[in-house]
Amino acid sequence: MYKITRTLPALVFTAAIAMTSTAWASGFEDIVISNSDDAETTQTTLPADSAAIYFSAGITDEVRSGSKITVAWVAVDTNGVAPANYKIDEATFDVGSLENHVNASLSKPNNGFPVGKYEAVVSVDGKVMETVDFSIK
Repeated sequence: MYKITRTLPALVFTAAIAMTSTAWASGFEDIVISNSDDAETTQTTLPADSAAIYFSAGITDEVRSGSKITVAWVAVDTNGVAPANYKIDEATFDVGSLENHVNASLSKPNNGFPVGKYEAVVSVDGKVMETVDFSIK
């Protein structure tokens, strides 16, 4: 019986930490990656001749006013066109008290997007919160 009462507080504490981490990680909802600015669903594969790649997400209450959101575009593997895990660009946004959405875009390079695997990495105050994988074909 003694071990159970000592373990129970540790389990409750661990569960509370896990719920806090999950709530914080859910700071975004309805994340969409697309080659259309007004898309409502994510495209996991985009054509190399897309004019731009768009990121859109709702911001939940877990992201506090005054936070900085960064959306980084990363070329994970482009078959040698860019180094592995190359950060192409990023955009940083200050969250105000009335902010509930974030949009970012990446314009097409002159020769089009290299074929390969990519990701959009979303951070809040420097902490990675979401990573969205997509590919260019």
